[in-house]
Amino acid sequence: MATQDEVAPGRGDARHARLVARFQAALLALSALSCVFVAVELASLRHWKSTEQIVPWIVLGVLVCSVLIVVFTRSRIAIAQARLVALCAIPAALFGVYEHVSANLETGILNHRYDWAQLSGWKHLWLASTGAVGGTPATAPLVLALAGVLLGLATAGMTPSAARGNVATFTAVDEDIR
Repeated sequence: MATQDEVAPGRGDARHARLVARFQAALLALSALSCVFVAVELASLRHWKSTEQIVPWIVLGVLVCSVLIVVFTRSRIAIAQARLVALCAIPAALFGVYEHVSANLETGILNHRYDWAQLSGWKHLWLASTGAVGGTPATAPLVLALAGVLLGLATAGMTPSAARGNVATFTAVDEDIR
């Protein structure tokens, strides 16, 4: 039985390139959607009352701009900046987790279900991290890291020369298949 390359030489490479480009586009879309969902959540919580609460808004703005730059430019600089932004989103998200756990620790003593003075430090940290005490969701900021990781994964294997030719490759491959 003949393989695909024997029947239509070169079409396997084009299909592979099209598949990779579609995955990259899907990852960019997921990164952008994650940013939109986080923005809606932050706005609904009025998350702008202190300097620390502005940090996720800045990270979101930078992530969205980075996604748009990659979508519309895809130059070597655009890909490099997207990877850098993706790396910077992770510590920003971890800072958010720290801030949320700290806020929960400060309000833990007010929780009537636990005798806060009798609990160990590790138990305090566990209760604050899991949301058993306090009012802030400790792991919610990790969605910023997710958006950054998706952006970084979208640029994996992306090259400026291949990125510029993706639209032409799509149309040429689609016409060859028909």
